[in-house]
Amino acid sequence: MSSRSVFVSSLVTLLLSASMGSSQTSSPRQLAEARIADNSNPVSESGGPVTGPLSSAANGNVLVNTTVQVSAGSQSNATDRNAPEPFHASAAEVMSSAGTYGDFSRYLQLFPGVVFNTDESDDVLVRGGNPIENLYLVDGIEVPNINHIATEASTGGLVSMIDTTALDNVDLRTGGYDASYEERLSSIVDIHTRETKSNQRHTEMDFGFVGAGGVTESPLAGGGSLLVSAHRSLLNLFTNDIGLDGVPIYTNGMVSAHKKLTSKDEVSVLGLGGADSINIKPQSLDWVETNTIQTQYSGGRATMGVRWQHMFSRHNVGNLTVSDSEQHETINQQNQFVDTNVPGEHSPLSDVLTPVYSEQTHDGMLNVRYDDYLAFGPKLTVIAGGTLHSYRINYDVSQPEGQQSALNSNPEYTDATSFTPHLTTLERGGYAEATWHVNDRWSLSGGGRTEMFRFGGHKTVTPRLNSVVVLSSHTAMHASFGQYSQMPSFIYLTAWPQNYKLNPIRAQHVIAGVDFYNGHGSKLGIEAYQKTYRDYPVSTEYSTLSLADMVDTLGQQFLWIPLISQGTGTGRGIEVFGQTHLGSHILGQANIAYSRAEYAGLDGIKRPGNFDYPIVANCAGVYQTGRKYEASWRYEYSTGRPYTPYLLNVAAAQDRPIYDLNRVNALRGPAYSRLDLQFDRTVFIGSQRIIAYAGLENLLDRQNLLGYYWMPRLGAMGGCITDPERCVSAQYQMSRFPNFGLRYAF
Repeated sequence: MSSRSVFVSSLVTLLLSASMGSSQTSSPRQLAEARIADNSNPVSESGGPVTGPLSSAANGNVLVNTTVQVSAGSQSNATDRNAPEPFHASAAEVMSSAGTYGDFSRYLQLFPGVVFNTDESDDVLVRGGNPIENLYLVDGIEVPNINHIATEASTGGLVSMIDTTALDNVDLRTGGYDASYEERLSSIVDIHTRETKSNQRHTEMDFGFVGAGGVTESPLAGGGSLLVSAHRSLLNLFTNDIGLDGVPIYTNGMVSAHKKLTSKDEVSVLGLGGADSINIKPQSLDWVETNTIQTQYSGGRATMGVRWQHMFSRHNVGNLTVSDSEQHETINQQNQFVDTNVPGEHSPLSDVLTPVYSEQTHDGMLNVRYDDYLAFGPKLTVIAGGTLHSYRINYDVSQPEGQQSALNSNPEYTDATSFTPHLTTLERGGYAEATWHVNDRWSLSGGGRTEMFRFGGHKTVTPRLNSVVVLSSHTAMHASFGQYSQMPSFIYLTAWPQNYKLNPIRAQHVIAGVDFYNGHGSKLGIEAYQKTYRDYPVSTEYSTLSLADMVDTLGQQFLWIPLISQGTGTGRGIEVFGQTHLGSHILGQANIAYSRAEYAGLDGIKRPGNFDYPIVANCAGVYQTGRKYEASWRYEYSTGRPYTPYLLNVAAAQDRPIYDLNRVNALRGPAYSRLDLQFDRTVFIGSQRIIAYAGLENLLDRQNLLGYYWMPRLGAMGGCITDPERCVSAQYQMSRFPNFGLRYAF
């Protein structure tokens, strides 16, 4: 039997005994339902934690506890659901997981339908969608971007600004979400901070290869909790290059408070912020170096918000949320080469570098929303609300010289552009959705949202419909239909005059799934989906090019082009997932997904998007012996990364990279697999704990192709004319990489 057959056989065996656990959610609907439950029944309706040697500490206070609560899906009765269940991760699961550096965003990449961008980013790419298509909520408050080293038109970055030890859990909704959520095309990432459940203060400090920081949790007088966390990177003390020709430096902090004012009123406050920088300097004297652009980046982002919940009656709960978010980036780039305007001739290094790009961007967002939940007996519930966003855009982007575009074979053409929009604009929305429990086995919900975008004068109406049918006490079927709309990022909207006319991008989700077993901490399921895009931004200059094939990489020269809303796209797939206890000391989870994500430019021909990975499989687990020792592993397999080849002969003649746009993402790199390991040792000193952990990323040192890149320094030496393929270099991502550190809880 081949090694691949052995892997598939093992995966199927694990899936057949798979199990999942309880889920927590914080949408307006679930918050209201939880509040009503708290005031009518002190027993949690979530089903409670799974007991046994791998369950978390019952008191919920020990932040450093690395024992695992089985919690990848909901245990609630299927008739309580109104849409496909979210995938769920507790903070303890993330901290004890190999291959994540304790970053919950990287842990989300374990779930079916999610793929990664590069090893240097924690982008959450859901079912072929762009990173900008995700909505992040922290305790119900929208945060535009939770990550460090982030650029415009992305919700991804290098690492999260939120320490996982400050969290309780995270839910990921990959489609079919109800109308109460803001419009996003791909996913909802619902993040919940910790709330103290006792009158004791708890503090944890950590020191490791990635960074150092701490979190403290304390009760508030009269009921409530206060949590403060801070973190600072340390990578720059160990290395000057993490594969980006530079190393990031970042600092973050968070304050989260929850207070019960009266028997009917609760308030929560969130403050989250971070600052970061990186200096990317390619090795100018290395002839195999593929990049000639030096980049200086600095940025920061902050969100302040408050949420008030009032219980009007046992059947009516309202939520008012007010928040403000600010984010800014400063980017300067210089070319180490001086273009002499003679094809094939460059100065390999100049004492005075040529400025080619500068960016100073500031985005502000004031958000006000109100949600109201009303129950009409046990059969019918209604939730409705409205939102108001005020956006403040101040950009100063200068690319006066540009460069010979890699998209154009004309040596006289450059991508030079400059734009300085300064504007304030509004977005208003409203929604309503009703859920009818037809009988004990069938629930049906339907509703929709309407959005008005002042920028461009657009209005959208997007319906939702979800249904759950219970077949037995542990088996159920679900189906959902939803339409969603989202404006392109303001950086694209304002880059060219014609881009001001771009329409909202629309996506339609159709989802159907079966929970073969769901209960007692166990779940095995399958889900199929189809996402259909229209009004997708595509290039007016290059008929084969869609925005889905153009994702900027920090450190490369930025590219802004004229766009029009005439593109289409389709994402479809099927996912099998599960999680289980194997014996009394092992928790394992596995999933496998087959999917395709294809987009068409102006020519109408669909081609693979940048995040089209037909087969992705994950297998992960934790082995625990008593309270002192723990080992975790993660194995991932994915088909190769799509890429666009070069026009080799033309590129060699002009000594510069030129893509063959007739073959956009027509080729695919080799398949990739990796194994990550981590070991933990806990030492108890009275009520205090010290945990030492160490691990290796990519233990087997598998090569993960990032792409093929032109080597301009070799071309400057005249090495490309006779042998063009010699000047194309395969660039790979992270090889073996360590992770180690200490956590101290007291």
